[in-house]
Amino acid sequence: MKIFKLSLLLIVLCCLTTIAKGQNNYKVSFFIHEYEYDSIFIEGFCGSKNLRMDSIKVSKDGGFHWIAKDYPMGMYMVKSKKGDLFSFVLEQSKDFSIEIYDSGEFFVKNSPENDAYFLYQKENKKCQSAMYYYKIKANEQGANVDSLRNDILNTIDSFNVFQKSFFKTYPTNLITVVFDGMEQTAPAYFFNNGKVIPEKQAEYNFYYRTHYWNRFHFTDKRILYTPYFIKQFNSYITEATAQEPDSICTAIDDFIKTADSKGGKEYADYIIAWYLDYLPQMPFSFNEMIYSHLVNTYIDRAATYLMPSVIEYHKGNLKKIEPFLPGKLMPNIILADFNKVPHSLYSVKKNYTVLYFFASTCESCKKNLEDLTNFYNDFKDKYDVEIFSIDIDQDYAICKARQEADPYPWIVTHANEAELRPYNFQLDHTPTLYILDKDKRILNKTAIYSHVKQTIENAQNMASPKE
Repeated sequence: MKIFKLSLLLIVLCCLTTIAKGQNNYKVSFFIHEYEYDSIFIEGFCGSKNLRMDSIKVSKDGGFHWIAKDYPMGMYMVKSKKGDLFSFVLEQSKDFSIEIYDSGEFFVKNSPENDAYFLYQKENKKCQSAMYYYKIKANEQGANVDSLRNDILNTIDSFNVFQKSFFKTYPTNLITVVFDGMEQTAPAYFFNNGKVIPEKQAEYNFYYRTHYWNRFHFTDKRILYTPYFIKQFNSYITEATAQEPDSICTAIDDFIKTADSKGGKEYADYIIAWYLDYLPQMPFSFNEMIYSHLVNTYIDRAATYLMPSVIEYHKGNLKKIEPFLPGKLMPNIILADFNKVPHSLYSVKKNYTVLYFFASTCESCKKNLEDLTNFYNDFKDKYDVEIFSIDIDQDYAICKARQEADPYPWIVTHANEAELRPYNFQLDHTPTLYILDKDKRILNKTAIYSHVKQTIENAQNMASPKE
């Protein structure tokens, strides 16, 4: 829980620090017809976070009047107690009003950028609604499906014509800038009939990743204050990057270099803070390896936007994590079972050892333990594997009773906090599983039982690559 509270603070501080630099003051009036509540809420975006800014009570004239001081340019959401009402933008116009009707009609005064923004949203909503009802009607009216398909294709074509005209007419509107930055193109020689040629897939993947940010408007800070930047970055990491720690670290490095070189240091700084925010919460070697790279490479740079105490937290946290990264030698753990018989981790002479931390009263351990039991019964001989488990539940009597009533078929020991302290384990979650090789070097750390089999098979494939 302490890690969660701190990490949430990191990203909020990053956002609020940047917001304070905005120095933009606005007076905005909202007139929302047929609205049943006496207040609205304004929510802002900062990367992956939605930040509640202000609540506004209705005035005598029926409007909601918002005074916004030092707010950055970007996209904002008007919300009711039940959910989203509509979004709008803060840009060059400082004093304007927005009038909204149930029918979807709108009237904007003194804000050309919002007038265009609402025009786009209206046409987009019409197209999205048509597509939604097409899916419903197509299932109900099988005989007329061709006619329905033609109708929806015409609707989509009309919207595409509108969109092209909109982008040309409003080249600096936030919608235009966002869509232009998300545009992805690749040379025609990668494709055949619109599909990537199989023999060129690897080359295309490399091209796609290295040119992913070519059109992004790094000098336009507005995009950070929308939901779109972080979605685009997530696609870059999950779709354009191989899902291996080294590849992800390289992709992050490339992004930061690109952002810095194109005047987008704010975007690079945000991504550093974003990763530092959530990686310490994820009990997997995969994430800890990326975290280690980020702290070692960028933590001093982070001094420009993270509090000194937060920087020291990350440096100290990394010192605790690094001894247990893949490739490191697990210390020799010596603990007693419930019959007071001592067991040494290093006395386990197997090709693989699963070091398993659990708690007898841990509900997630109980729910998923069947997977580990099945793995052990099915593969202990095939993979030459043993499980060395440590029950860390503090109620020794409950732990002993559970083992006596339904004994696990592997080594089961118990340890209290004092007994584990010499080994310096970071055990913020149960279950935690380390998969070790025959020399007791760490192959992986995970909280998911199915990863055990996957890790061992990956290790065997690397040791005996197919010709």
